[in-house]
Amino acid sequence: MKPPLFSPESLFWRVNRELVCALAGPRAVLMQIAHPLVAAGVAEHSSFRRGRFGRLYRTAAAAASITFCSEDLAMKAIRSINRKHSRVHGVLREQCGVFPAGTPYDANDPELKLWVLNTITDSTLLVYETFVAPLSESEREQYYIESLVAMKLFGIPGEIVPSGYAEFRSYMDRMLGSDVITVSPAAREIARSLFSPTPGGAALYMGSGVGIGLLPARMKREFGFKWGPHREKLLLGGAAIHARIRRHVPAIFCSSPIATLAGWVY
Repeated sequence: MKPPLFSPESLFWRVNRELVCALAGPRAVLMQIAHPLVAAGVAEHSSFRRGRFGRLYRTAAAAASITFCSEDLAMKAIRSINRKHSRVHGVLREQCGVFPAGTPYDANDPELKLWVLNTITDSTLLVYETFVAPLSESEREQYYIESLVAMKLFGIPGEIVPSGYAEFRSYMDRMLGSDVITVSPAAREIARSLFSPTPGGAALYMGSGVGIGLLPARMKREFGFKWGPHREKLLLGGAAIHARIRRHVPAIFCSSPIATLAGWVY
């Protein structure tokens, strides 16, 4: 059995193993579907309405397999994702942002995959630095460079991938400041289905609070999330308390069980 794609000594492993980084998931999902072509693909080719928890669980399991498990299991997860994506294509039914009705979308479009993976990187780093500890510029650079392994494995051409952390930040700022990222009616429906405080979605709604709170202000407005100073104070206060406690707790008690088990094996 081959070792993992990422070493247990890598910064990528160290950051991603933190249990609290699971809170990055809802933020990343919301940022992803804020791209109208991604939202269309999810709305028309996903079972999110019937199995909201199942979808997020499968996504988290795939991410853990790629990060912590053997290369064989990681590649199996990537092939499974690519197979599912090969069936996700169509056209926009109505104009949204810069995209007119009839614009084709394809889940294996490199530009869409780049946006999806970069939202995960952006959200994970933000949650880690908010709830665990700040990273230096060199550490952010190291984490980003290590994350490029996934870009290659998902077949994203190197010429469109930001080459370093500064370029990555420029890419994110450019995308978030453009009309390419526009929350569509389909995206709002997905968000309501996944994170609404209904009996079937109460746990996800509670768990999504951090992700919603850490969204850019423009996205909160476009999704229609109510987020005032009181909730902001609670979020930042809770994060500060967690960071102080985390400094005194051994890593094994704050790590993903999958990461802990894999660290013993490898």
